[in-house]
Amino acid sequence: MIHKHRSSGGFTLIELLVVLAILVATYTLIPPLFSKGASTAELKSSARQIASALRATRAEAIAKNSARVFLLNLKERHFSVAERPSQPLAKSIDLKLRTAESERIDQDIGGIRFFPDGSSTGGGITLSNKKQKIEIGVEWLTGRVEIDGTH
Repeated sequence: MIHKHRSSGGFTLIELLVVLAILVATYTLIPPLFSKGASTAELKSSARQIASALRATRAEAIAKNSARVFLLNLKERHFSVAERPSQPLAKSIDLKLRTAESERIDQDIGGIRFFPDGSSTGGGITLSNKKQKIEIGVEWLTGRVEIDGTH
């Protein structure tokens, strides 16, 4: 007796459904992984941007032999230095400012002042998202700016 094998060369409905289920699962699981990475990268980038602006403000105070102020607007999410245009920050980042009361304009706007000798009023800025927190500290005596990233 001769048996003939039937080979259609196609896929069964069950095989197609399994592949489709895998694609849907991949499509729903992968984007959150990328968005988490993007927000962490965004947080670190914003921290470096702010620290750089603080250091530039200090250097300008020394070079011009006059006090300069770094201003941070918590509500509008931007910062500015002297007469330069303000720099926007990501809306997804939570900001907190710790500074001398004399440098507060109101509850949403405050600054850190740098003096010609390099010293400052001191303070700090905290940037955070759901996963990470980064502290930027400014020493009052030396005006030194440091970034400390914590989880």
